[in-house]
Amino acid sequence: MNLDRKQAFYFIIGILIVIDLVAAFFVTFYSTDITLKTAFYYFDLILCILLWFEFFYCLYNSDDKKRYLLNNILSIWGMFPFYFVLLRPFRLVKLVQYIKLFAIHHDSENLENFLKRTYLDKIISLTILFVCVISVLFKYFDSNINDFSTALWYIVVSMTGTGYGDVVPSSFTGRVIGMVAMVGGILIFATITAVISSIYVSRISRDSHSDLESKIDDLTLEVNELNKKIDELKKEKE
Repeated sequence: MNLDRKQAFYFIIGILIVIDLVAAFFVTFYSTDITLKTAFYYFDLILCILLWFEFFYCLYNSDDKKRYLLNNILSIWGMFPFYFVLLRPFRLVKLVQYIKLFAIHHDSENLENFLKRTYLDKIISLTILFVCVISVLFKYFDSNINDFSTALWYIVVSMTGTGYGDVVPSSFTGRVIGMVAMVGGILIFATITAVISSIYVSRISRDSHSDLESKIDDLTLEVNELNKKIDELKKEKE
């Protein structure tokens, strides 16, 4: 896989963010040695400095700085150190952004037009953020939940409407969070379904339009050939 400088940069930053997220998961929800925690916080701090440097560089070179800030308002929160616990899920949004940038730089015109039509990158970012935030809230506000993986399992099951019943909220707050997850899941999956449907409809209409243009071209050629033959017949009679 041949990568230019921008693609290589986006790829490396994406890998660093994945490593950072995995380390943050273990540091947050499992007991780890103080040395490992310190090393993680230093690594996270260096990564945040790199993210802010890239952000200000792009902002400086942007033609419309206000629009650039508005488009990156969610990812800005993902550039703060993991010391701010409530901001940690936003790092996933930052990861989605770099994946999008890497993909767009690889196939700029088609993918960029596709994302402008569907807002799929923003939908994925909001979905990840919603799942993480609701899972963290459920873990901390419901005494029946002891770890993040169980909270995440319950939220995902609630959002999909499966309802296995193996995890049950024990508090009123936990039930409210579960209801929010259910309603949010309905809205998210309905939106994703609409996006997928629009993709197929646009593809079908585009194919139909191409077929129609091809048939029109064929008919035009046939008409031109007939006109030539008519002209030849006229010349022969003269």
